[in-house]
Amino acid sequence: MTVYGIVSDVASRFIREVLPSLLMKTAHRPTLYRIQSILARLVNGDRVTAGIMADVLEVSRRTVARDIDYLINVLHVPIAYDRRRNTYILDGQVPILFSLNPVVLESTTPASEEIEVTIAIDDDLARYFSVIAVHPTQRVSTHPNGEHTMQMRIRVDDTTVYWILGFGDRMRVIKPEYLRDRVLEMAQSILTEQSEQGGQA
Repeated sequence: MTVYGIVSDVASRFIREVLPSLLMKTAHRPTLYRIQSILARLVNGDRVTAGIMADVLEVSRRTVARDIDYLINVLHVPIAYDRRRNTYILDGQVPILFSLNPVVLESTTPASEEIEVTIAIDDDLARYFSVIAVHPTQRVSTHPNGEHTMQMRIRVDDTTVYWILGFGDRMRVIKPEYLRDRVLEMAQSILTEQSEQGGQA
């Protein structure tokens, strides 16, 4: 199995077994998953109602209503209800929702230093990150060979590594090399831990 085949396998386990508890799983879908799904539909101009999203996300209408309220009042996403079309819509620019600017990896880069990170992403993520910003320095590029990359100048720690792992084989670190190695190391660590826990069950 290739390095990124291992990462992909670990990432799928991470998303299925670990991430839901980290993201305060509610009903059948983790909170962050629901928030991102609602926001993605709004960005794409798809119809968004409590009923539609409840069916899509397999949760109650009340849960969707809470998620939309959270988007509006906590994340300050400019969402309005269009009564004529009977759907929620974006009524302004989507703000930067998640700052990838945590404490850096120990003994890797100075605490004050931000580094240039280049990540290969698939077609869907390229479309998503073209309209959703995770960092002020974010740049999405499409290359002549059809591949997409996202570049950011950020501080890097394990939060960044977990964020990358959460996208599975849809995201692959190109540089810096130590971040790519750290993603693999963390993925292998998660796989080992989950395998051991599975054996004890």
